[in-house]
Amino acid sequence: MGSNNLIIDKLQNLFSELSLVLVANRRGDIDYHISEVKYVVKILNECKKNNYTDSGNIINEIKSIYNNLYSTRGGLSDFFIWKADFDERIKANEPLDRIGDEIWKILK
Repeated sequence: MGSNNLIIDKLQNLFSELSLVLVANRRGDIDYHISEVKYVVKILNECKKNNYTDSGNIINEIKSIYNNLYSTRGGLSDFFIWKADFDERIKANEPLDRIGDEIWKILK
């Protein structure tokens, strides 16, 4: 399995996990982001079904979508899970932070 294939597999897992976190904590202002994350999962699944054909271009497309999702204003970089208790809020946001960090490390 080539390095792009491993990247596709890792991104598929991370974006699937991100989708679950966002849907579980849905607010109206992130509906667009949820749909984009689900689209990324769809194209990653299709890439895997097609034996990773065109994986380099798929990764580039995902980089572009990622940059839009994590824009400096109004993107997922501003999103967090609210809990009244500070410690609960930190714990609730750990998966979101970890996923975002891992995706960034892959796509930077």
